[in-house]
Amino acid sequence: MNRLLALVALIGLVLAAGVHVASLAGIDVSERIPLVWSLHLGVFVVFIPFVFSIRKVVGRQPTLSDIRQLVPRRVFLIGAAIGGYAILNFLLFMVATEGGNPSVLAGKYVLENHGHLVREITRAEYTAFRANDLRGFSGHWLVFYFVPFAYFMFANKPQPSLERTAPREVP
Repeated sequence: MNRLLALVALIGLVLAAGVHVASLAGIDVSERIPLVWSLHLGVFVVFIPFVFSIRKVVGRQPTLSDIRQLVPRRVFLIGAAIGGYAILNFLLFMVATEGGNPSVLAGKYVLENHGHLVREITRAEYTAFRANDLRGFSGHWLVFYFVPFAYFMFANKPQPSLERTAPREVP
């Protein structure tokens, strides 16, 4: 089961990376492939089992240190780099939104914030803003697919003993 979850997470990671790269190039993938947003739901398919599994291994409140001890150093460093990138990407995404979301109202492209018009925009700006929205989400998808992939593929999980009912301590 772990290998299957790792494979599903890897597929999600590769797709999320492709969407992310395209969105960085200003391509609104969701215009051509509306199902791209299903990657958002796919995160839960692999992340929820990850949470339950790691809690069985290290206890109810796993820490970053616990994860670091379970996976090889290089895998943890790649994850840390992806996490750092996701934070930077989110900050840049927030700046690029200009405080609004792209919409079409009465046949015009606009940037609006909770129903209030920020400004009218061009078709090219509309596409760029939509790509930016996808970039913001896909940057997070990278983390939420990588972590379960790394865990299910590389974690050195202690085997539970039949005599113990409490989770094992990881040195």
